[in-house]
Amino acid sequence: MENQIKKYQVQSILLRRYIKFFWKIRSENITLQHNIITTRNINVRINLSETQHYLYQNGKKNDLENIFFSGLQDNHLAQKLIVDGDVHMIGICFYPEGFYPFSQTPVSEYKNQLLGAVEAGLKISDSVLERIKEAADTKLQLSILESELLSMLNSRLSDFDNFQTIFNSLKQNSFSQPLNVFCEQNNINQRQLERQFNKYIGVSAKTFALINRFQNGINQLLYKKDYTKISDIAYENGYFDQMHYNRDFKRFTGNTPKAFVQSKKSLLQIAKFA
Repeated sequence: MENQIKKYQVQSILLRRYIKFFWKIRSENITLQHNIITTRNINVRINLSETQHYLYQNGKKNDLENIFFSGLQDNHLAQKLIVDGDVHMIGICFYPEGFYPFSQTPVSEYKNQLLGAVEAGLKISDSVLERIKEAADTKLQLSILESELLSMLNSRLSDFDNFQTIFNSLKQNSFSQPLNVFCEQNNINQRQLERQFNKYIGVSAKTFALINRFQNGINQLLYKKDYTKISDIAYENGYFDQMHYNRDFKRFTGNTPKAFVQSKKSLLQIAKFA
């Protein structure tokens, strides 16, 4: 399964500002039951197969639309993506702030939800979906998809431009500086910035900082061979101790670091959505 997953660079220079990469999974006749866990990016998933995808949550199994995504999660929701049959899926990994210019709806409305993309205003038409399915290769599929995304994009959002500049500055410091200190030093209205975080990211600045730190740690955990030194990962990412790291880890995955790695039941463990 892992060898079937590939990342693809965004070709459009304009789209590169909002989309980190595309990804693709293709496998035949398999059964997937993958936990959906917290990430700092919104990933839109496009089902190109005839196999129905399902969401399992709270003891219920619901059909998913052919194009769907998860808003940011501020805690683990015990959601599972279930597929039984052929898997052929293209994904769009947006930067944390990159989804809004395509939907132009406050991203906080999607927090802790898994939705059809149409509900969010990301209206990829059935005819375009069919063209992507019928395309001869991945390069052509992504070319069609990029053209459709460009037609949805509103790149003239001055308030968004200002927020992205501030957000990039926070990223450079790994969100390590207290927000009130950052705002004071940069003459920024903190209350206004918090509203922008909810609008463009979907969660508060403090929650995103926690998610960002968790994401950095989980990437190290998944791609280091030595899983016994979890305390090193905790300290490297600014946690007080391993117990503090375990508490945050369980908040966002529903599991301890060691149990999470051993289970291999998360889509995050198939492709590095970072």
